[in-house]
Amino acid sequence: MKSLYTIVSLMCISPMVSLAQSASLHITGKVFDETKAPASYADIRLYRSADSSFVSGVPSAEDGSFEMKAENGKYYATVSLFGLSSKIVPISKQTGEVDLGSVYLKATAVGLKEVTVTADQNQMSLKIDKRVFNVASDLNNQGANATEVLQNIPSITVDAEGNVSLRGSQNVRILIDGKLSGFASSADALQQLQSDMIDKIEVITNASARYDAQGESGIINIILKKNQKAGFNGSVTLRTGYYPDHGVGINANYRTGKFNFFGSYTLSRREHPGTSYTDQRVQNADTGFAYHQDYRHERKKWGNNGSFGFDYMINDKNTLSVTASVRSGLGNNVYYRTYENYDLNNTLLSTDQRDETAREMEDLFEGSIAYTRKFNKPGMEWKTEVKGFRDQDYERSNYTETSTRYSETELEYSKAYVTEQNLLIQSDLTIPFAKDGKVELGGRSQNRYFLNEFRFGEMNAGNWETPQAFNDNFDYVEKVHAGYVMASNTFGKLGMQAGIRGEYSDVRTRQQSQSQWNKKEYMNWFPSAAISYQYSKQKTFQLSYSRRINRPGQWDLMPFMKFGDNREMRVGNPNLNPEYTDALEFSFMQNWEKGSLLSSVYYRKTTDKIERMASYGSDGIIYRIPLNVADRNAYGLELNGNYTLSSWARVTSGFNFFKEVVFGTYQNEHFEVNNFSWTNRTSFNFTLPQRWRIQVSGNYEAPKVNPQGRSLAVYFADFGMTKDILRSKATIGLNVNDVFNTRKWRSITETAEIYSESMFQWRPRSIRLVFNYRFNQQPKDHSKMDDMMDGEA
Repeated sequence: MKSLYTIVSLMCISPMVSLAQSASLHITGKVFDETKAPASYADIRLYRSADSSFVSGVPSAEDGSFEMKAENGKYYATVSLFGLSSKIVPISKQTGEVDLGSVYLKATAVGLKEVTVTADQNQMSLKIDKRVFNVASDLNNQGANATEVLQNIPSITVDAEGNVSLRGSQNVRILIDGKLSGFASSADALQQLQSDMIDKIEVITNASARYDAQGESGIINIILKKNQKAGFNGSVTLRTGYYPDHGVGINANYRTGKFNFFGSYTLSRREHPGTSYTDQRVQNADTGFAYHQDYRHERKKWGNNGSFGFDYMINDKNTLSVTASVRSGLGNNVYYRTYENYDLNNTLLSTDQRDETAREMEDLFEGSIAYTRKFNKPGMEWKTEVKGFRDQDYERSNYTETSTRYSETELEYSKAYVTEQNLLIQSDLTIPFAKDGKVELGGRSQNRYFLNEFRFGEMNAGNWETPQAFNDNFDYVEKVHAGYVMASNTFGKLGMQAGIRGEYSDVRTRQQSQSQWNKKEYMNWFPSAAISYQYSKQKTFQLSYSRRINRPGQWDLMPFMKFGDNREMRVGNPNLNPEYTDALEFSFMQNWEKGSLLSSVYYRKTTDKIERMASYGSDGIIYRIPLNVADRNAYGLELNGNYTLSSWARVTSGFNFFKEVVFGTYQNEHFEVNNFSWTNRTSFNFTLPQRWRIQVSGNYEAPKVNPQGRSLAVYFADFGMTKDILRSKATIGLNVNDVFNTRKWRSITETAEIYSESMFQWRPRSIRLVFNYRFNQQPKDHSKMDDMMDGEA
């Protein structure tokens, strides 16, 4: 199956590198509303003048710009956007370059009988500095959460515990609307964020000095829905599925006069069954044993997410925006672990059963106030935002353990209270100069505080004992103050950008029983530079450089552990230092009439790399502890493309081939690991008669090696389909995740003392049925020309 998948993936990418016939007529322009704001995702359609037959259509970009290509001939174009008047624009030339200039659309009343059209957005838009993924265009995202959405993006992988990696590295910064947020602060938080609330996702692999320097492999920016359309409009989504996965979501927007109100809410209930096994063998001079562990969990969780806000357009120069968001969750989880204990001759000695019941509660409040000031000079803008959130999580677990070696039942419990408080102040100023140049400068101050209160008890002779080592509080304080300056300009076909960012970090941790604070303060400079050359409208080259940092988080530093598996535990290390990465990337963007291909070659050098190393403790427990033990050189080739096979079929594919050399010293022994691996996600989209759409996609992650073992290949396929109903005001969809039930994580650990093989399946194959109803929004399908012209102002 893996070989077949590889062949199919390579076949589907090959059309992207073939040359399409070049069109002789090239049409460009830009769409604005009556306030002179760019009209994003306006629908531009091209028709032949002779018979008004449809030729092609494209949506405008975020800045309102668009471009189309056609053979020589006489044409006219239509431009429309819901809530705005539509226009017919004549095209004077029949060949060569045609600039339609600025097209302004006036606001108009929205009637139920009004029909406008919109072109389907591409699943992936390729830009020279980032890739933009339209969440709604991927049918596998129906009813999904943010973690499931991310795993559907090329070069992004998600492991069995929900940890996100970009280009093979987990050191990636995940932002919400360009800012740090409690909705993306952990793997569990991402699993509570529903796709109903997500508009698009930006992947920035070599970020400039404008962005936070955290994140070795780059930035993933999740942009939430925030409508700007006139009048009252929105959508309602219902979903149900198996394994039990039910939910309801609503997004609404009301724009009138100087105010734009927007809000969303989702309620979900999910069940996550999962299984795993581990075969482990430990042998050294003092001991030797082996065991087989079977594991099963049943996770049930209710989740609520809500967001509300408004924009107040004080005048054409000043805008005030206020947003408030809440999240709450309640989970009841059960974990079953069975251990079969063997001697080194594989003779069964005993069997242990360890069961855990856990109850978790969480709540988050997040609020922000933003002010935008525009100046008389076009392009000059000042933005300031104050954002804060408070996140509280509580988890209590009760453990029972029985064994064939003794008659008693062992009882234990653990409690964890985690509170995070975060305050962010950021201000950015953009000053244009010359024709296309601009200077950007800004400042940012972020203060984060974690308090983890951990409690553990075990029953002994009828009394609860609470060992002091496991009953303590842990404080984590992170203060990062930053400033940056950047300048960019364009000289004909050549574009240049350079900047520098300074960040002062003050990170403190304390185990309260020890009273002494562990302090780490450092000042770093993070330069960035980029040069781009537009050889033609179809070909663009870019060379970029940036320096990044990866500060260890509180979970890497905290010395406490979970007791679910009392034979193998993950523990933090408060003495960790940050990692530093220098990244160099060369990109080539090729556009054709029917597709595009972004090719990137990259190199990353990381110092003080953190690796989680396994060791056997004197208490008989295997500990996995993060340590600064290595440096790394990583090389890669990334290919991301899309191609229109026909009027009803389109393919999107992304490959990432990478090699990394990790070398360092652990326990006075030098090690060096050479790892070559690759990933691919390929999807085929089909538009069929009667408003049917179908998507088939496949994912593959090749085996990888690490300093103490290797992980094996992961592969799975997804299927999705939708149909527009109720005169295209509603859509019903079905998707099947992991069609062949193959999405399993397998790994091998091998050291001088430890050998283990494990498999984990977080969630088996699942099926969802989703219904979405849109009120006061434009239909998704194409309409007749007469309907379009009826809306002409």
